Amino acid sequence: MDDSESLAQQEPDWASSYPDATDSEEASRQWQAVMSDLSAAGTIADANGHTVVRLVEFRVQYRKAARHVAEHGALLSSKRAKIGQWNPNWSAMQQADARIVVLEAKLGLDPVSRGKTTKVARGKKKSRAADAYLKPKGD
Repeated sequence: MDDSESLAQQEPDWASSYPDATDSEEASRQWQAVMSDLSAAGTIADANGHTVVRLVEFRVQYRKAARHVAEHGALLSSKRAKIGQWNPNWSAMQQADARIVVLEAKLGLDPVSRGKTTKVARGKKKSRAADAYLKPKGD
């Protein structure tokens, strides 16, 4: 069994972490998406397992907070206060986003680090007239 098979088969039991079925389904979707990206890049490794789990958890928290902010807004109004207060989910969303950016970079999933972590496909070298001219003597 190679690294990609062993890590891919170790998808956590999200239902034990998330009592809400929506969250556990979202975690599973995120796991599959991340594993698919890592597989396509050829960068799946058992050593990345914990990082992938944390990335999935932060993505779930981000989406959960984003849903709340979409429904209620970034500012919450209070009957007592005349000035709105920041929605705590707005802060949670920002913090999760910051962690997601870091973890995606570590895994090579963001566009900037993708080129640094993927395998480079080298094409066949074409021979040119200059190659024969520059060839060292004795070859």
